[in-house]
Amino acid sequence: MQGLTCGHILMARISINKASQDFHISRNTLYKHIKQGKISKDADGKLDTADLVRLYGTHVSTQQESTTVNSSKSDEIVQLEQLKSENEQLKQHIAVSEMRINELKQQLEYVKQNEAWLKEQLDQKRIEHNDSKKKGLFNKLFG
Repeated sequence: MQGLTCGHILMARISINKASQDFHISRNTLYKHIKQGKISKDADGKLDTADLVRLYGTHVSTQQESTTVNSSKSDEIVQLEQLKSENEQLKQHIAVSEMRINELKQQLEYVKQNEAWLKEQLDQKRIEHNDSKKKGLFNKLFG
């Protein structure tokens, strides 16, 4: 943005593209208003913001300053609420996972105990089987 001094008043000048964006006016409309004499354009093709404000209302950047602060605060609040919700969901997921881990540990312990018992039973059966092989027929029948 450029400024030209007219006496002691500073007149801000902006390009047609910038004016179109800032004031939400199409470039065609701006060119039409320049042709009709509603807006003045200098030799560099810059427009006087005073004309633009007079014709179209408040400059967007002045509106955006207060809107941006409020908008960013509300965005931060929304983002904070989303993070809190996500945090709570993650805590619940962790709790469920910890419960599942404990269940699996208990099942593993049971399987280990069952395996040990089955090995003992197998060893016992092997011993009994080996003892029966050592005995002769006479001992098996009368023994």
